[in-house]
Amino acid sequence: MKPPRGWNFFVFLFVSIVLYQDAPSKLAKKDEFMSSEISLGYPYIFPTFEQIEDKALNHTGTRAVCEEIASRIFKELELLDLCQAKLVCKEWKQLIENNVLAEDVYSRALKHIIQKNHPIHEAADKKKLVQEDCCIEKLGDIYLGKGTAETFLQAAGLYNYALQLFSEDRDRQEVLKEKLSAVHQSLIHLCQSKTLDSYSMSKQFIANRQALKEFREQIEKKIQVLGSNPSSEEVRNLYKEIAQGMKHFFKTLVEQSIDTLGPAPCEYAMIGFGSLAREEMTPYSDLEFGILMQTDNSENRDYFKRLTTLIHLKVINLGETILPALNIPCLKAIDFFDDITPRGFAFDGAGVEGKGCKIPLGNGKTFELIQTPGKMAQYIAKDEEGQWWHNKEPHLPMELLTFTHLIGNPVLTRQYGEELQEKLDITYREGFNLRQHLAKKHLVKADMEAFDPRMDDLGRQGMLFKVKNDFYRFPHLALDRLALLKEVEASNTFTRIEQLNRLGIIAAGAADKLNDWMSIALFMRLKTYSHHQAQKEMMNPLIKPFGFDDPNLTKKQFALDPEAMEKIKKIYRIFIPFYQVMQEFLAGHEDKLKSSHLDDNSLQIQGNIALRLFQYPEAENFFILARKLNPKDPYALVMLGTIYSAQGNLNKAAKCVKEALAISLKLFDENHPAMAAIYNNLGTIYHMRGKLEKAIEYINKALTIEIRLLGKDHPRVTVGYNNLGMIYKEQGNLKKADELVNKALTIELGRPGENLHKVARCYNNLGLIYQEQGNLKKAAELVNQALNIDLKLFSEHHSRVAKDYNNLGLIYQEQGNLEKAADCVNQALAIGRKLFGENHPQVASCYNNLGTIYQEQGKLAKAIECIDQALTINLELFGKNHPDVASGYNNLGTIYIEQGNLGKAAESVNQSLLILLALFGEIHSKVASCYNIRGMIYQHQGCLTKAAKYVNKALIIGLYLFGENHPEVASYYSNLGQINQDQGNLEIAAELASKALNIKLMLFGKNHSQVAIGYNNLGTIYQELGHLARATEYAEKALDINYRLFDENHSRVATNYINLGMIYKEQGNLEKAAEYTNKALIIDLNLFGENHPQVAMDYNNLGTIYHAQNNLGKAYEYISKALEIAYPLYGKNHKMVIDFYKNLQALML
Repeated sequence: MKPPRGWNFFVFLFVSIVLYQDAPSKLAKKDEFMSSEISLGYPYIFPTFEQIEDKALNHTGTRAVCEEIASRIFKELELLDLCQAKLVCKEWKQLIENNVLAEDVYSRALKHIIQKNHPIHEAADKKKLVQEDCCIEKLGDIYLGKGTAETFLQAAGLYNYALQLFSEDRDRQEVLKEKLSAVHQSLIHLCQSKTLDSYSMSKQFIANRQALKEFREQIEKKIQVLGSNPSSEEVRNLYKEIAQGMKHFFKTLVEQSIDTLGPAPCEYAMIGFGSLAREEMTPYSDLEFGILMQTDNSENRDYFKRLTTLIHLKVINLGETILPALNIPCLKAIDFFDDITPRGFAFDGAGVEGKGCKIPLGNGKTFELIQTPGKMAQYIAKDEEGQWWHNKEPHLPMELLTFTHLIGNPVLTRQYGEELQEKLDITYREGFNLRQHLAKKHLVKADMEAFDPRMDDLGRQGMLFKVKNDFYRFPHLALDRLALLKEVEASNTFTRIEQLNRLGIIAAGAADKLNDWMSIALFMRLKTYSHHQAQKEMMNPLIKPFGFDDPNLTKKQFALDPEAMEKIKKIYRIFIPFYQVMQEFLAGHEDKLKSSHLDDNSLQIQGNIALRLFQYPEAENFFILARKLNPKDPYALVMLGTIYSAQGNLNKAAKCVKEALAISLKLFDENHPAMAAIYNNLGTIYHMRGKLEKAIEYINKALTIEIRLLGKDHPRVTVGYNNLGMIYKEQGNLKKADELVNKALTIELGRPGENLHKVARCYNNLGLIYQEQGNLKKAAELVNQALNIDLKLFSEHHSRVAKDYNNLGLIYQEQGNLEKAADCVNQALAIGRKLFGENHPQVASCYNNLGTIYQEQGKLAKAIECIDQALTINLELFGKNHPDVASGYNNLGTIYIEQGNLGKAAESVNQSLLILLALFGEIHSKVASCYNIRGMIYQHQGCLTKAAKYVNKALIIGLYLFGENHPEVASYYSNLGQINQDQGNLEIAAELASKALNIKLMLFGKNHSQVAIGYNNLGTIYQELGHLARATEYAEKALDINYRLFDENHSRVATNYINLGMIYKEQGNLEKAAEYTNKALIIDLNLFGENHPQVAMDYNNLGTIYHAQNNLGKAYEYISKALEIAYPLYGKNHKMVIDFYKNLQALML
């Protein structure tokens, strides 16, 4: 059907789209019409148009009005629908492609691909790469079509990204290179430059890449020749050579661009900033430069802007400019992260808000670095309106103070330097010039906070190192300030150190140490970048020491060997004292810096460094030695307590921290920060031992001191909020727990800087609280957020990441996703075993959790094996009397109950009870839980009076500890209800089950899995009472909740189907009974496989239904299947097996 022309076309368009809405698959089926654009493979469906208000639709309206209406319709379509619509006719194609819709459509599709296939590039198949390549290339076409200098550069960036995706595909490479050639030609035309033929452009493109590659290879050879311990002089000379080489390469790019554009209209100089100016640039570093022109007029400025754009294109075509640096609006809108482009030699990007963008075009908002020397120097002082530039652009003035001549007239560069010195000497305020303000005040607090080595932050143990931020940034920033203040004009860091020593600002010993530090850090940075052939900062301290042989990981992170670790220790032994004396210096105590030799070999510092590197045995030795040297030093005792606590040796930990407390009470008053730290540690130990009231007492003491000293919103206070929150979680006070952890999270999110690991901890804790509240989706989301942060900070093989996996596993277990749960806990176990060996609390916890997952999967032998392993570890670590040992016996007891081995179950639970009574006395939640399990055993044995007695004991303790409204109390009411149900006391059973349900409704609201269990239990009681309508109502309510919370493939949904099936059986509706029981069987087979107790029960139930239908053949088949599963699992004396035999015998009657 051909569409009519003119305005009638738009009526046709509207009607066709609306008609097409009802049959979106018609076009989709015509594969021969599908272009590569629509073969992206998404399950998009046609949206409805209910929200479109088409009041403007007028059959006699103008074409413009119709186009607007059509555009509004097209905006409602998803990608595949739009692509299909484009194929209908030329007009539709033009309307879509000429519309701003196209950019939005391809960027949304790109977001979908990346989210769906994350992490896309680790195991991306060709189809996924084609999808991404298609979107990126189309966006490149769109930006090329926009026709501005900025969008040409953005198009070049997009095509270069696509080149990286298909680096091995010659045909794709040629297509994309042709498009890059078109960008180059378009930009030349826009810049009014002389035309270059395609051959020359291609030759230049290849030559530039080859020149940079060959230079890097030369430097790599020299790195290898220097070995692992070059002198500071050798490192200095190597960096000098790199700086000269990079200047030469930059000069080549400039000359190529001038050759295209024509000679400059006035005298000019290009000057380099940052690491290039300090002669600390690597062959992979960003390019930071500005242009000084002799005369400022619109013609000259326009020329240098065009020149900058041409140079930028050449730099982008080296293929090392990450897309976020090009500020592509549609990619920013989808938070696109470029993990494909090897970040290397590129223009300094727009960067972080508030930081200087050191390229001629500046940040595109407030400043440009194309200026006369005088105007360029003005950026460190005041603008035309008399406002200080450092208040508008905080980082810019400091970044423009260190510079080097690159190309052009050196007289202009000298003039710029002279202008800077004049500006620095102007008065900032009375008795204080600008030089002094920039050196001692401006950004000092932010820098000292950002580059604090944070040796007291125990959450950073084993964290990845960023070679630039962690080891290199602070010394060069500190030396920048010292050089500025003392009028040292040298830009090279090593020369600055020499001159500061000559001026008596730093001692000779300190100068040697700083030279050592800088040479180690610079060489380490060069080796790291060279290893990755890109600007990749991450260095991993755990891979080699713990034998994590993971080639994929070492591609992303530089693995530190023992020799490199020793160098890091050396850096910290200089870093820590240098940081401390710089604090003193900036506070006005200059003599501290002059007298310091910057060498702290104290045992405490060495212990802290070992902890940062995750070297627990080494740290322990240092603190033991420190304690011997000074038995009255509370710090060494506190750190030993921390180490023993992390190792699970809680008795030893408590002994050390209590000793530290006794000493500290004599040394300090009650409101000293050291007291808060000790109280916090003691509280944590009591929490781990299960003594929750004591834990609350000590953590509250710590919080009181810290709030009094620092205020309630100080970062140090978040530790206490977090610790208290998790104790309240264990007590069942979820509202209070949520409130406290959210408080901590709010404080941490409000802080810039290096506290992401603390944010992750808050997310993790909140996830566990939501898990308790039954909001499993939110719980998984939060723990996943924590995991993503921890993976970035610590990498895959760290104890924090293991904890995240462990927690995720337990959430997936509750969601019924047992395979995923087992995967996560197995990952956690593998990490724990590598880091700690077999005998560690974290490893025991993983075995324990794996055991409970295997138990749910019906793999009872495997479950026992895992719980036994956990129990063996805990017995060896803690001895018999420990809460974790008691938990192990309890878990074994529940498995033995399932196996029908009630004697062994009772024995295990009794062992658990004896330990718990010895540890906590009668009134404790764990003791109550033990009584409850004993009650279950008696219930299974048919001793219902004894069963009721023990569950009542549990209830009395629960009521005493928590009051009526608590999840544990609800569970005890529920269990008592089931015992009364077994006793035939159905009215009492209903009353108790209702009580349990009402508590759960009050605590969790309507949509919670525990509420579903409550409805389910009430339903079974009403079924026995013969109130089948009410039984059906409650069973359906339970099903509705579970269906909403979990997908259909969940064991709880299966349980609800079983109960509904049994109710329908009693009602005589055998077809429906069979239908629902079959549904349950399908779910359970999917979840557990054939050999599982629940599958056996399903076969048995189906058999009894077929018996009732008089289908004896099928009844015999299904009950026999049930027996075949149950007999090997339990043996002939198990209640389930006996029941199945009885059902088989009933068929013979």
